[in-house]
Amino acid sequence: MNRILPLLVISLVTAPLASFAAPPSQPAKKEVPARQGKLVFVATTGLEDLGTLSSSLRHVKNAKESGYLSDVVWLTYGRAVVALDPTVKAVPAEVREAAQAAKAAGVRLVACGTALKKFGIDPKALQPQADVVDDGVAELSRLVAEGYQVIRY
Repeated sequence: MNRILPLLVISLVTAPLASFAAPPSQPAKKEVPARQGKLVFVATTGLEDLGTLSSSLRHVKNAKESGYLSDVVWLTYGRAVVALDPTVKAVPAEVREAAQAAKAAGVRLVACGTALKKFGIDPKALQPQADVVDDGVAELSRLVAEGYQVIRY
């Protein structure tokens, strides 16, 4: 027993000191996302709800920048196409800047050609530029058939 006691005391004293001498642990590495999911944000609201319109553009940008998705699309049909019309003075700068930021982040902006015609918007004048499809609902159907999940605004 007399021999064990000194060994026990030495181990209790030196064990905590060893942890001070150990190199600092490395922070956990962030795992790279799988980038497998696909989202389409569908914007149909117009100037009557600028908060929702602006939110859809901010959220689509955040989804793209998350790194988890292989593709992110902002699809607009109906009244929401005015968000891309630079001649509509009622669209606030916040909405225009959010659209530019989404495009710059790599979001694919898609506008419905039928809605553009209905509201007299020149597809070549869209700011930022967007892909124009003949029919927004048909494009949404195509995207869903390809596995996109839908978020509607």
